[in-house]
Amino acid sequence: MTSARPKICIVSATPLTVQFFFKKHLLELVRNYDVTLIYNPKSDSYVHPLNIPLREIGVGIERKIAPLSDGVALYQLWRFFRREQFQGVITLVPKAGLLGILAAFLAGVPNRVHIFQGEVWASKTGFLRALLKIMDGFIVRFATDVLAVSFGERQFLENEGVAPMGRIKVLGSGSICGVDTERFKPDQKIRLRMRESLNIPFGALVCVFLGRLNADKGIVELIQAFSDLASTQKDLWLLIVGPTEADCVSECLKKIPTDILKRIIKKPFTREPENILKAADFLCLPSYREGFGMVILEAAASGIPAIGTQIYGVSDAIEDGKTGILVPAGDVGSLASAIKRLCENKEERICFSKAAMERVKLKFEQKKVVSAYVDYFNQVFKEQLAPKGN
Repeated sequence: MTSARPKICIVSATPLTVQFFFKKHLLELVRNYDVTLIYNPKSDSYVHPLNIPLREIGVGIERKIAPLSDGVALYQLWRFFRREQFQGVITLVPKAGLLGILAAFLAGVPNRVHIFQGEVWASKTGFLRALLKIMDGFIVRFATDVLAVSFGERQFLENEGVAPMGRIKVLGSGSICGVDTERFKPDQKIRLRMRESLNIPFGALVCVFLGRLNADKGIVELIQAFSDLASTQKDLWLLIVGPTEADCVSECLKKIPTDILKRIIKKPFTREPENILKAADFLCLPSYREGFGMVILEAAASGIPAIGTQIYGVSDAIEDGKTGILVPAGDVGSLASAIKRLCENKEERICFSKAAMERVKLKFEQKKVVSAYVDYFNQVFKEQLAPKGN
């Protein structure tokens, strides 16, 4: 029996992207659509099942350039799209966007939506940068609708010639999923419990990094800045939490003196980032590239300010001098100065925290953000919506 509801497909390279950024959208979309989700099941195996009434299909979409497997994935997607006759395809992250949008175009899918969430090539140079830019240009060329998660990202893509002016839309104030302020909020009891479980002294100042551990996130610079400050900032601790994607962190930690290393805590992927943030005094995200620094908004909702870099996506999430501090990417000295500033100015930390919490509640409440995306998808797919009562 054929369903009267329109069929749509969401394509992501990894389940982690879906779990962190698109789960709430899926919960809303399954109300009106028959939804299929495609991702690489061999990636991020530690992620919990979604437990959403939709069909999940595994396709070997690699995050990095892999010509042979990319060709196989493109063919599999094209064949699947052609057989299933979807009314719409939504793609997340660059590789899934390139393969998914191109396959959907070749299969004749009428509505092809891509969401830009940060450009890998933003921190690259030379031939690789040019090649990756061309790939993003293909996404823009073959998609029917293109979104970016921040105004800074949209301007960057336009300035780089990837998309013409007006081609890319940003919904609301930006971000892809907003923040669940019932989940991310200050809680003194959890703060004390987490610190006790992590063996962090009661009076310590905790700088937290929460995200994928790779060089593009600026984690090496953060460890260097912490090491430079540790001898004078005796109460400063560094908490690093996230899945490891490169050896740069381990190699960097090997160079840290033993007495300082005792104040660096490294933890793997967590399913409770809200509790990690509650244990900290401020967040540091010295990234080289971001679509929108969602963890900054989560930190703000949790009652802590942030230090970030002067790049698009991060500067969209931090109001410099009001909700946190922005420093040049790759500048260890400036990063150390910003950390020292927050360590030595409790009143400023409190002011930043209050302003950041107010901004999140006003502009980035999750229900508001997710609703804007679902409304947009409904508008895009409006001709395929099933009549009421079916």
